[in-house]
Amino acid sequence: MGLPKGVRLSRAADFARVRAEGRSYPGRYLLLNTLNAGTDGWKAGIVTPKKLGNAVARNRIRRRLRELVRAETVRFRQGQWLVIVARWRSPQATFAEMKKDWLAVAGRAGLFA
Repeated sequence: MGLPKGVRLSRAADFARVRAEGRSYPGRYLLLNTLNAGTDGWKAGIVTPKKLGNAVARNRIRRRLRELVRAETVRFRQGQWLVIVARWRSPQATFAEMKKDWLAVAGRAGLFA
């Protein structure tokens, strides 16, 4: 199950805006880019470069990242746009390791209300 359509970043211009105008927070398994867009709600986009492996590996990482985002949605501050980029170590990470990294990076970014 993916993220609901209303909370997905889908346009390349939106991804570029978050990366250009927002802030970046690196973690061991992911890179989080955030932008306070000043809108109601939040939006998120996930990037899994081909460097990570074949389609099966990239889809597994995407499913894990979507689940991490979905599990914490009630705690997000309003008006945030997120771009989550999987890093080269993420194919070897367990779900628990990714979750620990996600919570640490999101906490540093001040994502939770």
